[in-house]
Amino acid sequence: MKTALGVIDVQNSLLDEGPWEAESLLERVEGLIQKARAAGVPIVFVTDRSVEPDGAIHPRLSVAEGDMRVEKSAFNSFEGTPLDELLRAQGVERFVVAGLQTDYCINATCRGGAALGYEVVLASDAHSTNDELDKPAVEIIAEHNAALGDLRCDGGSIRVETCEMIVF
Repeated sequence: MKTALGVIDVQNSLLDEGPWEAESLLERVEGLIQKARAAGVPIVFVTDRSVEPDGAIHPRLSVAEGDMRVEKSAFNSFEGTPLDELLRAQGVERFVVAGLQTDYCINATCRGGAALGYEVVLASDAHSTNDELDKPAVEIIAEHNAALGDLRCDGGSIRVETCEMIVF
């Protein structure tokens, strides 16, 4: 099954906001990028065009010339973007997701991909968010890993795996 890696919103300003374990997030996402690159798997960097003041991809992530780039304005990376068309043109059926923010763009992108028929794999230890007023980020992340794990919808599915478990 052809796979692609989606790196969602790992942008300077979002990391400056101090998501939970930001340094570990960067290490794990970069590890996934290197694994995907070694396996010849396409990588797509999705960025939120509304991020201010610095919406650039974090410089610790290695972006190569052949990597795909998609800008979005909705939480769901598939909504109003060419992401689905880009993935289908390459025969992708399995979409590995990592990045920011767990409770917004990661959640919406995983569900959006599954609704389009993709086998989505959420990297359980390579997504993060910020503390909310009533809930710490670590709890939000754990709740989303539990809620999205082994979810099926509209011909697609979502599984949750650690970076170590993910095979490209």
